[in-house]
Amino acid sequence: MRERTYNRYSIRLFRLAFATLIAGLPSCHLFVKPPAKPVVNPSASASQTAVSPSKVTRRFIPSVTHLEFQIDSSRSTGTIDLALDHDSLAPRRSVCECPLKGTITATLKTLESGARTLTLEKVELVTAGEGNLEFAWSPIIGTVKMLIPEGQLKITTESQDLVIQLGEDGEFSRPGYRFTVDGTGKVEATGLVLRKKIGNTETDLTIDETEPAILEGMLRKEENRWHLDLPATVMKDSFEIDEEGTTLNLIFTGRIASSEK
Repeated sequence: MRERTYNRYSIRLFRLAFATLIAGLPSCHLFVKPPAKPVVNPSASASQTAVSPSKVTRRFIPSVTHLEFQIDSSRSTGTIDLALDHDSLAPRRSVCECPLKGTITATLKTLESGARTLTLEKVELVTAGEGNLEFAWSPIIGTVKMLIPEGQLKITTESQDLVIQLGEDGEFSRPGYRFTVDGTGKVEATGLVLRKKIGNTETDLTIDETEPAILEGMLRKEENRWHLDLPATVMKDSFEIDEEGTTLNLIFTGRIASSEK
């Protein structure tokens, strides 16, 4: 009986000690739900840390380059189209083609914006081969043959201060260029009428200033060397060759390929 009473007392004492121990422990560790972790929005975080790209304007170093081109006679030709008109004869037309040689001097400017301009300071074109023209009528009237010797026909233009605006690929088109033509042609006439009237002589092909021409072409750089191409430059003019009003109508078409010296 004493032993059962002792056991009851021991159980009560144990319960009291356990309750005291539980009450003394920090309640947040056992019975309080830990706070939820904050939810991070990836897009919001990225938008705060990312640096918005700014528009970058490319700047160029302004420069001025003086260029001198040598015309490639193997790829450059001049087509001479002459119409001979006389009051007493029906008009006649003749065309010939000869190679061209010469030089072109220019100034290339690059602006800070990257825009480029080209100024042709001097153009010198010279025929690098003979030009032969023939104007034929009936056997009785006769034929006029004209020989333009190699190097005798020169076409030039100087310091016109016309600025050419270049496109992104170097292409351009610029009106208003006038040229000077200097040269002579050897004339030989056959037939009863023309032999007596003209005979063998020389004719002056000089033109002080042609009609305005349009320069179209491209400036490009390959293998660290500049190239200037003028694929079809057309010059026109008319002039009298004698006192009787015989007129020559000239159309000269130059196809020019040149490279930096």
